Amino acid sequence: MSLLRLRDIHLAFGGPELLSGANLKLEKGERVCLVGRNGTGKSTLLKIISGQIKQDDGQIEMSPGTRIAWLEQEVPKGTTGSVYDVVASGLGKVGQLIQQYHHITEEMANGSESAFDRLESVQKALEAEDGWALQQRVETTLSKLSLDGEAPFEAQSGGVKRRVLLARALVQQPDVLLLDEPTNHLDIESISWLEEFLLSYKNCVLFITHDRAFLSKLATRIVDLDRGQLTSWPGNYQTYLQRKAEVLEAEAAEWERFDKKLAQEEVWIRQGIKAR
Repeated sequence: MSLLRLRDIHLAFGGPELLSGANLKLEKGERVCLVGRNGTGKSTLLKIISGQIKQDDGQIEMSPGTRIAWLEQEVPKGTTGSVYDVVASGLGKVGQLIQQYHHITEEMANGSESAFDRLESVQKALEAEDGWALQQRVETTLSKLSLDGEAPFEAQSGGVKRRVLLARALVQQPDVLLLDEPTNHLDIESISWLEEFLLSYKNCVLFITHDRAFLSKLATRIVDLDRGQLTSWPGNYQTYLQRKAEVLEAEAAEWERFDKKLAQEEVWIRQGIKAR
């Protein structure tokens, strides 16, 4: 069974349909790039999959227990706390324990004696939840994305906030990882690390990007959103470009034949009228 399946998805926002019977299947191990002209609804489709907005019609089917994480293009309002807190918050209950442990160790470093009394219970709780590997994952991700865990999230620039939210999505390692322009505001070193991370990622990634090098290196399948419909193109980006060009050429030839036939029929009609 597919991790996730969209069946006949429609969405209009009260005007012309952005999505008009869109269908899509996502499988484990895929890295799928969603392409299409600006304004065709790519980000909207990710919002539907993540549950941020509701489609007008159609079904979304998921395997039981499927977990989804989403990096959106815009920074959501109301996110507070330190950078460390925001990243760890992606891990739910264990993330709260990781935050507590982090704050306690910071207090201890500053000479707080009362922090020692709380440390043991938090350590035991983390051990019970197998949380140490997740704690290390948070630390590693912060380092690789060049983030200062102690910095207040609200005081950061829009670009840094995006990197923090990317880190929060990555530490979750969900079944379906949705990334909307993940390389925006990343330096070359961070992009290289992200590429290697995703190349070794064993679950499914669905991403949008204008970074052609990133796309070419990662995508195992291209899904094209055009006039409300989704078309799947197996293979890498270069294969997609070649096959898409062939399809467009065939469509142009078909329209040319249609126009020629229509012109001939118009001539016949005029000749018939004159004969009368």
